[in-house]
Amino acid sequence: MIIINEVLYDGPGADADDVFTELFGVPGLTLDGWSITGTNGATGSVYRTIDLTGAVIQADGILVIATDLALGSVFDARDFIANVDWQNGPDSIQLLDNFAMVVDSLQYGDAGSFNRGEGLYSMDVAAGHSLSRNIFGLDTDDNRSDFIDLSSATPGIGPAIASVPEPGSLILMTLGMFGLFANGRLQHNRQACRQRSNRY
Repeated sequence: MIIINEVLYDGPGADADDVFTELFGVPGLTLDGWSITGTNGATGSVYRTIDLTGAVIQADGILVIATDLALGSVFDARDFIANVDWQNGPDSIQLLDNFAMVVDSLQYGDAGSFNRGEGLYSMDVAAGHSLSRNIFGLDTDDNRSDFIDLSSATPGIGPAIASVPEPGSLILMTLGMFGLFANGRLQHNRQACRQRSNRY
């Protein structure tokens, strides 16, 4: 399984040096034939398609896609170069596999009949903020439940960990505890064993 994990689409100034799209999935998986598309929330039409051929999920399970103008922490975390300067919302992005089937999608802001996300749309965050998953590796197919607003983006760190609500079952509690443990491991592994595969 591969999911969209964190997206920063609107930088505090010029976008290209700050924006990134982070995927999370099976380490070592090659994404030949996969793609990411951006859909215009005003028209429902695809305005950009990014070919992920040559991209590889890194050893820590994370793939950070950023532009060739990336700076700072985004540059340091970048694994693959592409134009992920997505439009400001309400818009959506979709991850498609090599059979052109939608594997995951994120709708940020309400585009009404042109919403192309999963479940309820997520918020349209302020410039410089990112949308990140709130529990490690958990995809409930509902953008509003799965994503939170981060005022400080975390490219290459892995799924964000928010306060886990009081669980209604032992399963949810276990997921939250596993998330805290695994996120710490990802941060350690990121520094120890990054293998870059930058491609245009």
